[in-house]
This record gives sequence, C-alpha cells and structure tokens, in this order.
Amino acid sequence: MKDLEEAESWFDSAKFILANTSRGRTRFTVAVAQSIHALIKANDARSVRFLGRRSTRHEDAAVMFAMMIKQNKVDPKYAHLRPLLTRAAAAKSDYDYKGTEAGQEEAKQWIREVGKFSESAKAILGR
Repeated sequence: MKDLEEAESWFDSAKFILANTSRGRTRFTVAVAQSIHALIKANDARSVRFLGRRSTRHEDAAVMFAMMIKQNKVDPKYAHLRPLLTRAAAAKSDYDYKGTEAGQEEAKQWIREVGKFSESAKAILGR
C-alpha cells in the first residue's frame, strides 16, 4: 500500500499548491505535474497488487491498466479512466521539463479527474 499512500501525498500536494495563491500562476503548472505523479502512482499501486509489477515507463501505465481490466483484476466499469492515463503519459514531460504552462481551469480539471481515479484505486484496493 506504500504506492497508494505516496499517490495520496502527491495528490494532497497538488491540491495544496493549487490553493496557495501566494505562488502566482506557476502553481497551476506544478499542480498539474503533481496530479500526474499521483495518477501514475495510484496506477502503480493497482499494478503491483494485481500484476506483481509497476510500470517502468509512464507510457506503460495505460497498457497495464488495460491488462488489469482484460484479466478481470479491475472491474470494466473503470475502463473509462484509461484515456486519462494515456493523456497523462503524453503530457507529463511537457509540464515537468518542457516549460508548458497550465492555467487555473486546466489545473482544476486535472485535479478533478485524478481525484476520481484515486477514489477508484482506493475502492479497488479496499482502502
């Protein structure tokens, strides 16, 4: 459950920085990046539990999520969350390294979507 606890910490951090208005606009980009970290970590918590391994590349997270659904380790009702992992893997380096700036609404949307993913991870893992 260490991965899930780390995911929750990343997510709490994203919400905190978004609310910290003293940090100016840069907080939006940081909140998005931290949300993406939380998302991937929450997926790792599932994949470690059900597949015995975590993704070694961010791009693999969506593939592993699909494998868990295909193997009936994760209920297919959560399949709609897979595109979020694909989008996150594609966007992660943009926010972390390439200087892409996020706006407030974009940051809020990432936090909402990652929140839903995190809640599903807790439900699936029994937390």
